[in-house]
Amino acid sequence: MGNLRRAFLLPVGVLLAVGLASCATGPEPSAPTPASAVPAVVPAASAPQPVLVGTVLSVMDGDTIKVQLSSGPVAVRFDSIDAPEKSQPWGREAYAELVKRLDQQVVSLEVMTQDRYDRLVAVVYLGDENINGWLVQQGHAWAYRQYLSETDYCHWEASARSLRRGLWSLPDTTWYAPWEWRQVQRGGARSFTDYSRETAGHCVGSMQRTRKTFDGDAPLTTAAATPPPGRCLIKGNISQNGRIYHVPGSPSYDVTKIDESAGERWFCSEAEAQAAGWRAPQRP
Repeated sequence: MGNLRRAFLLPVGVLLAVGLASCATGPEPSAPTPASAVPAVVPAASAPQPVLVGTVLSVMDGDTIKVQLSSGPVAVRFDSIDAPEKSQPWGREAYAELVKRLDQQVVSLEVMTQDRYDRLVAVVYLGDENINGWLVQQGHAWAYRQYLSETDYCHWEASARSLRRGLWSLPDTTWYAPWEWRQVQRGGARSFTDYSRETAGHCVGSMQRTRKTFDGDAPLTTAAATPPPGRCLIKGNISQNGRIYHVPGSPSYDVTKIDESAGERWFCSEAEAQAAGWRAPQRP
């Protein structure tokens, strides 16, 4: 499980909802709210529709879901957060809460990148609610310091901790950061950081010191390829089989290279690609 918007440099495809004809960015989480007035949900600001829509087939753990897209099923890792592992305190509870919230629901995704496990890393929206933010605000996940895209997550975590929500309702001796829990389980560390006096400021400072490119549970060790401009990441390839577009998670996406000088191009949505004369790959 583990593992998140950063300056992602991996080439990643993004699907737009059917009917969208131009690239759009997903809504941003609301501004941090004081601990004394934390709302029940994290609304999204008014903005164009997110770039991808699908139905949640299953919840894999506290921060990973499987979503059915028009092109097929894909695993989605929540951006900027890290939920407790099922084997650690509050792991089962976090998983159960996400199942109740998202199982079989239609969600919108703002995709940030694709990790080494071919999962899309995204901000997940249920209607106009930022579920990544909701998980942190309810105490079901931590702000993932190394991979944070927004400082809001630090403030939401601090609010949940001060209100003793979710995992923060447990004794502070069990407040194990999931990324450290995994390291200890793998034998890479022998102790845990004491987060009993953690503050939003400390979290933001840690974010600025350790921010990395998300790639599963560990940072990249080699330089990644430069992504195309903006969020228009669907690859429009031209081959002997014709004009074919490739979306993230598809078998040929990573190996497909786009040569714009040869007429190949990037698309913001499947609808845009189809209107331009490209088609999806034929399934075996």
